[in-house]
Amino acid sequence: MWLASWRCVVDSNTCAPTLPPSSCERLVGHRFGSFVALRELGRGGMGTVLLAEHALIPKRVAVKVLHRHLAEEPELVARFLAEARAMSLVQHENVVSVHDFEAHGERPWFVMEYLEGQSLADVAREPLAPRRVVELLLQVCDALGAAHAHGIIHRDLKPANLYLARGPQGRERVKLLDFGIAKRLVLQEGETPTRTGVLMGTPEFMAPEQCEGGEVDARTDLYAVGVLGYLLLSGRAPFTGTNAAQVLLAHLRQAPRPLQEVRPDTPPALAEVVLRALAKRPEERFSSAAELRAALEAALAPRPSTFTARGPDGREYPCERVGRTGLFLRTGEPSPPLLSELPLVLKLPGGELPCAARVVRHVSADQALAWNMAPGFAVELREASPSFQHTLSRLLAGERPVAVASPAAAEASSLAESVLREVRPRMEGDLYAFLGVPRDADSDTVRARARALRERLEPLRALALSPGQGTLTQRALTRVAEAWHVLGHLERRVAYDAELPNPEGILRCLSSGLTITALEACRQRFLARHPKTQGHSVLHLTTGKAYLAARRPTEALAAFEAALRVDPLHLEALRSWHSLRSRLRAGLEPEVPRSLR
Repeated sequence: MWLASWRCVVDSNTCAPTLPPSSCERLVGHRFGSFVALRELGRGGMGTVLLAEHALIPKRVAVKVLHRHLAEEPELVARFLAEARAMSLVQHENVVSVHDFEAHGERPWFVMEYLEGQSLADVAREPLAPRRVVELLLQVCDALGAAHAHGIIHRDLKPANLYLARGPQGRERVKLLDFGIAKRLVLQEGETPTRTGVLMGTPEFMAPEQCEGGEVDARTDLYAVGVLGYLLLSGRAPFTGTNAAQVLLAHLRQAPRPLQEVRPDTPPALAEVVLRALAKRPEERFSSAAELRAALEAALAPRPSTFTARGPDGREYPCERVGRTGLFLRTGEPSPPLLSELPLVLKLPGGELPCAARVVRHVSADQALAWNMAPGFAVELREASPSFQHTLSRLLAGERPVAVASPAAAEASSLAESVLREVRPRMEGDLYAFLGVPRDADSDTVRARARALRERLEPLRALALSPGQGTLTQRALTRVAEAWHVLGHLERRVAYDAELPNPEGILRCLSSGLTITALEACRQRFLARHPKTQGHSVLHLTTGKAYLAARRPTEALAAFEAALRVDPLHLEALRSWHSLRSRLRAGLEPEVPRSLR
């Protein structure tokens, strides 16, 4: 059944209209041109979609009718008709067709083809096979290429706006829908440009320039293709948040987590294509839908698996890769001695690559016959750095990286690695561990450490880094910005410390000037997120007081700590825990309040 999809307009100055209840209007049975409405298919923010049939012949279509209460708004009527014009202008098998539309009268409407199948949003609930993802994205590129050729930027590419219809011989045919917020780069007479400074689109799929309300072009849509590819491959969007503002900020500042970390079986070449489509700067993305399409096709093209290696004596051995750091060289003659060092030049489809190797195994003729393989010897590559592995993979795939053996590139990679070696193990820890500061560090220490780390990382962005180093550098800079933003602000820090939980950090915030009122406000927000914790904290706190009255300080301290684990911002528990711990550390007798004696 044909399902309607609706756009999301992010506009701080405009509220989305309230949908009218279904009882407000009855469109079934109405006539739209030569078609009579049979039943309602769906409703959205702008209009109602109906299944209709030709009055004389058995031809079914979908009719989209603008809501009655919106038909009095000239700007919304113009946008509604602009959608119909855009779809009628782009005549392509991967774009939904428009057959007729009516601009006059109190209810503007347009007729489009009726699709049978399912929305891509229904299919994309879990990761898809890489080959299927590429097949779908190729058709998306074709649809966008047709739109861009007519000067139309879609601006709202997402699974809900892509429909999978049945094509010839059972093949899935992608149909691009909903041009409601499409931008015409060249306006015809009488058309009104979209407003500037208004964020239009769906936050999870908006390019950085779109997030800032800036100028958009074809590369804006290609960024959305990158988001779509990431989602279809991994089952999750590259950037998420608890609200639209967080998502928009992530598009502007964060680097996506590498696809192969989220889904390890993603082909490296395909992951690179998606990562390039997600570049923050438009000029670093693919320049056109056709270029992106070609890259997607090449990403899953068969790769040559054999090549040759030239030894120090000039002989060339047929060679194949074994695992990540191994090669097997075929030869019918005696092999070099085991554990001997062997300089090689790998003659790959994309060029030559010098390397050093150590012989680790011989396969004799008898063994080869028994194992159904060729005789020869196996070597282990001595160079196993990410930069070398990346170069080897690209050359093996037939690509020629820039400056394959450049001393400057090698020096840049080495310099970057010396900085990233320190950062890499701390990336998955909390913000304190990432900065390398104690959990009760004062704000000045936090800011100084964040500033120093940023000053070490920033210069790396100007170097010729490997893709892995570039991604890690960007992720590290994003975490530095996050640490500065969260730990450098008392209220944000205390909320973060509550989630860890980190009572030392909470006490530091109080000693640095956080008011009791602000602490209590943070606590109420914490309890709203964790509604079942408050009763447990009272129980632990009461138990701790009982132990303290009984002169059992160790058990009392454990009970106070248990109270803080479930309600870290409970002021009385904080004071009791801090006072008792301080006296025990100083070797003093615990002080029992008069109320407990």
